[in-house]
Amino acid sequence: MCQHPSTKIMTELIQKQWADHSIHAAIVNEKSEIIAIGKTTVSQTNDPTAHAEINAIRSACELLKTDTLPPDYWLYSTFEPCPLCSSAVLWSGIDGVVYANDPRFRGSLPDWSFIKCRTMLEQGVDIHQVKLIENFMLDEIKDYFTRHEK
Repeated sequence: MCQHPSTKIMTELIQKQWADHSIHAAIVNEKSEIIAIGKTTVSQTNDPTAHAEINAIRSACELLKTDTLPPDYWLYSTFEPCPLCSSAVLWSGIDGVVYANDPRFRGSLPDWSFIKCRTMLEQGVDIHQVKLIENFMLDEIKDYFTRHEK
C-alpha cells in the first residue's frame, strides 16, 4: 500500500509545469511509481478534452491495455481536476487524487473547476470511491497563473 501524498512526485510535476508552461498530471501505481505523465495539450491538438489528467489516464490505460486501472492507482495533478477530469477519475477506477493548485489562484483564467473535484467525487461514490488530498504543496505552485499579473 502506498503512502500518499508524495512530495517527490508532486515536486517533479510542479517542476515540469514551471518548465513546460502546462498543467501536468501523473498516474502512480501501487508502488508509488509514475507510470504515465500527461500535460494539457488542448490548443496543440485542437482537442477540448486533452487536459493533463485525461492525457495521463489515457496513457496509463493504453500502457496497461485496460479501461479500468488496477487497485491502489492514484492521480497527481498540479491543478484541481475539473468536472471532466474528475469524472474520468471515477470511470477509470483511480483510488485517489492528489492536487496542488486550485481556482483561487487561477488569475484571470476561466474557472475550470467550477464544480469542485470534491463534489464530483462525492456525487460519483456509487461508481467508485476515491480518496482526495487537496492543495498539496500549494505554496510551490499557487503563483504560477498570477506571476505576470499586476
